[in-house]
Amino acid sequence: MGLNKCMSKVIEFKNVHFRYTSDDILKCVSFDINSGDFVSIIGSNGAGKSTILKLILGELHQYMGSIKLYEEDISKFKNWNRIGYLEQNAYSKIVNFPATVYEIVMSNNFADIGLFKFPNKKHKDKVMKVLELLGMHKYKDRMISKLSGGQIQRVFLARTLISDPNLIVLDEPTNGVDEETVDLIYNILQDLNRDEKVSIVMVTHDVERVSKISNRIFCFEDGTLVELDKKQIYIELSHKHKHPHDNNVCSCCIYNNGNGVNNI
Repeated sequence: MGLNKCMSKVIEFKNVHFRYTSDDILKCVSFDINSGDFVSIIGSNGAGKSTILKLILGELHQYMGSIKLYEEDISKFKNWNRIGYLEQNAYSKIVNFPATVYEIVMSNNFADIGLFKFPNKKHKDKVMKVLELLGMHKYKDRMISKLSGGQIQRVFLARTLISDPNLIVLDEPTNGVDEETVDLIYNILQDLNRDEKVSIVMVTHDVERVSKISNRIFCFEDGTLVELDKKQIYIELSHKHKHPHDNNVCSCCIYNNGNGVNNI
């Protein structure tokens, strides 16, 4: 699935600042995500985790610092079909959307079909294959508005996967869905990452589960982003921590051991 996975760096943030008003949401954040990484981003509600994803997707723009995708400045990046995105609570936005499950998934296959062309047997078989992977093939002709929240989330994950992305970005994909769908989503993501080397960046609160399938976990708090080691993940599972700032060091996170970790 996907092409050119040999590239070493998928995402690069360097000294990125972002604000909505006068207060910085991101404060001099720097990190790299490599090809084949499974990164989970944790942090408290309202901390700004989704803002990081929107910056990656080009929906928001930093006012300081640089962002690169596949080693190209994001302002010049054109290959958006390489990136799949599953937003949070996608089902809440299509309550009365007049389309079937099949149509929703096929709609994201345009890059392969071509402009003003019709899907052929290969495209149709591909849709059915990905729907079967998500356990939704039996619902292909059902209106999307007639499905449960968990079923709709499966359909939108199928829609994300149909374009064979190299990188998948997910914003709390298991929020508010049934346990069976939660297990299915995590299993599929783990398989894609392990077997197909698809890079994954996911915002989540499910620290315990993602600690078992992610090779890297970042924590975002108070405008700073740090990567946690195994000991720090254990601390995170046990109780909350904060990211105190040293006024002389840009976005410095100081942990129990007193060592500064400057944004990964």
